[in-house]
Amino acid sequence: MTKVGHREAVASRGDLAGVFTKPPKMAVLLEALIRIFTGAAQQDLSTIRASRPRFDARMARELPLRILVAEDNTINQKLMFRLLSRLGYHADVAANGMEALESLRRQPYDVILMDVQMPEMDGTDAARAIINGWPTPQRPRIVALTAAATKEDRDGCLAAGMDDYLSKPVRMDELVAALRRCAPGIQ
Repeated sequence: MTKVGHREAVASRGDLAGVFTKPPKMAVLLEALIRIFTGAAQQDLSTIRASRPRFDARMARELPLRILVAEDNTINQKLMFRLLSRLGYHADVAANGMEALESLRRQPYDVILMDVQMPEMDGTDAARAIINGWPTPQRPRIVALTAAATKEDRDGCLAAGMDDYLSKPVRMDELVAALRRCAPGIQ
């Protein structure tokens, strides 16, 4: 990485895989890393670009959902908000299972993106409380969010009554698919 105006001098060295001006644009940095680690030539990057997930900001208009993000980690909250905003959604936040229940008592939600491990009340206990406290027609779909990505973890979330499961880090295509499965009438 170099300052603006020094790129050509550094690039002329010839022994570098890439040269970036500070601060680098994430898309350019990502393409360079993909090229380095996949051995893709510059002209091959168009196929890599084409395989990237597309953000459809119209999704929220086509599939309006009231979303609650139940997540204790502020970085993960920001990431989920960013992913959701790229799809056109606005979400509310709860920092633990107790807050998620309080939010749900105040207003209805279509979807709760529920972290499994949270303080005070974890996502599994919160999901059980929602299942026991809300009749099926008023109950939101609960999508588990967890870094634990084994089949047993997934089965445990579904056994607790959660409707779907996403492993962290959440990928945009998987989030889109999970939200589409939350469409009214899909169970």
